[in-house]
Amino acid sequence: MRALILAVAAISLSAGVASAQLTSAPAATAPIVVADPAVPTHDECKAVMGRKMDPVVTHDHGAMKGAPTATAHRKPLSTAQMDKMHQACAAKMAKPSDAKK
Repeated sequence: MRALILAVAAISLSAGVASAQLTSAPAATAPIVVADPAVPTHDECKAVMGRKMDPVVTHDHGAMKGAPTATAHRKPLSTAQMDKMHQACAAKMAKPSDAKK
């Protein structure tokens, strides 16, 4: 019985390692094609900047005290913050890529 348990544990452990090796390879990222790098659209900037352009979660005292909340309340970025993100995005897109050949 003890040998059976050890055999099952060894098989499950080796299967877990094998599946982790299969899924750990980084996905190839396709280069982002932009019509005009000097003036990127919002979607193009969001692709470059990632989650930095998402709305910000507001501070909710009720949730901290255990009150049930359906969803996190999110506040969109201000116009100044969004303009700053678009400028940073345009600067990133203007730089030549550092891809190794």
